[in-house]
Amino acid sequence: MNIKKIKYRVAVAILVIATAFCGCGSNDEQIIDIKPEAKSQNEKTGPEIVVQKDDDTESEKITQKIRVYVCGAVRTPDVYTLDPDVRMIDAVNAAGGFSGEAAEEYVNLAARIEDGQKIYIPTYEEIEQAPVAESETAGSSAGENPTGTGGKVNINSADKATLMTLPGVGESKADKIIDYRQTNGGFKTVEDIMLVAGIKEGMYNKIKDFICVN
Repeated sequence: MNIKKIKYRVAVAILVIATAFCGCGSNDEQIIDIKPEAKSQNEKTGPEIVVQKDDDTESEKITQKIRVYVCGAVRTPDVYTLDPDVRMIDAVNAAGGFSGEAAEEYVNLAARIEDGQKIYIPTYEEIEQAPVAESETAGSSAGENPTGTGGKVNINSADKATLMTLPGVGESKADKIIDYRQTNGGFKTVEDIMLVAGIKEGMYNKIKDFICVN
């Protein structure tokens, strides 16, 4: 009996041990596969798309306009907005053209105009009364009688070279003086020379003692 009990206990022990080993063997090692997180759509690799800024609006140039006052012997005297490269004829056309009494041949239609300029179209009656017209009617051309009383320069008849003898008057200002008197029928007073573009009070004070209008 004792031997049987011993064998029984040994068999039970062996069974327990075998069961234990089987349990350990069934516990497979758990392998955790850690995969890197997928990149977000914002982090996708690939060629970078460069969006170029549209600079067309920045490169567009706004054409600068000028404003001139056209009056005198025109059909519609008024202030007109024109392109900066226009000539006298464009300003006259903007004002509806010459009126019936306009002294057209006394106006330099090819003269350039500037911003803020007053363009006066004279009548034949005004031309007859102007000193420059009297000189031309008598058969003398502009420049034949460049000086007035006391040796002063007559700004209504002096030619370009004579005008350039005045203090501070160069070729450009001499041209503007001639253009002004042709456009406006001459200067009525010496102070009118300040109506010429580029001639202000400072320059007038330098030349006033050397100029006259008759």
